[in-house]
Amino acid sequence: MGKLAVLIIVLVITGTSLADDANADSLVRVAVGEFMDALQTGDGETAAAMFSSHAVDQVEVMLNTIKQSLDRDPDGTMRRLLNAGYTIDEDGAEDWEPVIYLAQTLALPMISARYIPYQLEIDTVVIDDEQATVQMIFRTSSGAEIPQQALMTLEDDQWKVTSFMGITAFP
Repeated sequence: MGKLAVLIIVLVITGTSLADDANADSLVRVAVGEFMDALQTGDGETAAAMFSSHAVDQVEVMLNTIKQSLDRDPDGTMRRLLNAGYTIDEDGAEDWEPVIYLAQTLALPMISARYIPYQLEIDTVVIDDEQATVQMIFRTSSGAEIPQQALMTLEDDQWKVTSFMGITAFP
């Protein structure tokens, strides 16, 4: 009877683990899809809220570069920001917080234009504890396929984007 009990416990734990893995896989897929939707529709606030703390740290580095540029060449920097589509004055730009800057950036028409041409297909999701690697294919209307990889991090019980098709490379 003792061996049967151990076997049942092992089967229950294995079954629970497989169910948890399938649930996590599903949650990662949903998060990636929602992120892509937010990028394509210019919903900067939603997309910014889906950034991991590590990704926001990368954005802060870029924002600091903009602020340094404002100190050196306020007129030139403001001209570049306005030409990129930002609607902010110099004082506002100097006071930008990373998540606000990120949300305004991800709402720019040039960002949604970057993602609109693609249909997203998620190939595989590999989860390692609180990290997920997502193999994706971006497909154009002409059928061209561009393989990409997204990195996701589980933070506050939500899968958040750490890396996604050059997402931290913007104006």
